[in-house]
Amino acid sequence: MHLPIGMLVALAALEIAAWFPRFKNANASAGFILALATPLAVVTAICGWLLSLGGGYDENLLAWHKWLGTGTAAGCAVAAFLFYRGKLNAYRVSLFVTVALLTVTGHLGGSLTHGSDYLTRYAPWPLKQMLGGGEEKVSPAISVKDPRQLPVFAGVIAPIFENKCVSCHGAAKSKGGLRLDSFAALMKGGEDGVVLQPGDAAHSPVLQRALLPADDDDHMPPHGKPQLTAAETTLLKWWIETGAAENKTVAELQPPADILQIISGNPVKATLVN
Repeated sequence: MHLPIGMLVALAALEIAAWFPRFKNANASAGFILALATPLAVVTAICGWLLSLGGGYDENLLAWHKWLGTGTAAGCAVAAFLFYRGKLNAYRVSLFVTVALLTVTGHLGGSLTHGSDYLTRYAPWPLKQMLGGGEEKVSPAISVKDPRQLPVFAGVIAPIFENKCVSCHGAAKSKGGLRLDSFAALMKGGEDGVVLQPGDAAHSPVLQRALLPADDDDHMPPHGKPQLTAAETTLLKWWIETGAAENKTVAELQPPADILQIISGNPVKATLVN
């Protein structure tokens, strides 16, 4: 799906370069690129529509992405038609309009796939602030000397889901009808039923699927996504086995020394949906 994107962006760059006398022949391959990019853009748009049938996406965001993607494919076809008819000025206008549509469509696609903050999520805080990434998502400071005062779900468990799961199981995209961006959503489960059994980690899919071999089709997070660390799975198992409490503090669950050590060494970052 990314091939026509690269082709159209490259073609626009070549057309801009051709404005300069030194690179006047930079766009000599325009016809060849259009001949490849146009059918690929149409196929990509069709595939996008078919993928959308799987559901699990924010409907408004998905609708914009689908129709702008269709417009991008149509714009590519119009640009190719104008080029082969010899109407080069109109072709260039159409090409740049198509690339503008492509930029917006690609951004919406990234938001659907990786979450609305995918451009700034891992950026350094000064850069994130400059790019409009919002307020820094940091919970109240907890001294590592007193991790027992940490709210166990909001401060220990929710950051794991937010960092490793919410891009596919959040508000913008909820694969399998499952959201993990709030305690209520977690307990509700998804299309396949509940994913967490308080007190029974062995029968809680939210943990067991993370423990499957990486090459297992049911392993989560899927291949290519950031994986849970051993410390994170240990924390999830401990929390589930102690009853999967929402409002208790770490102290109230009487954690063993190894759990306290893990909590003390992990920064606490989370923003939850009420």
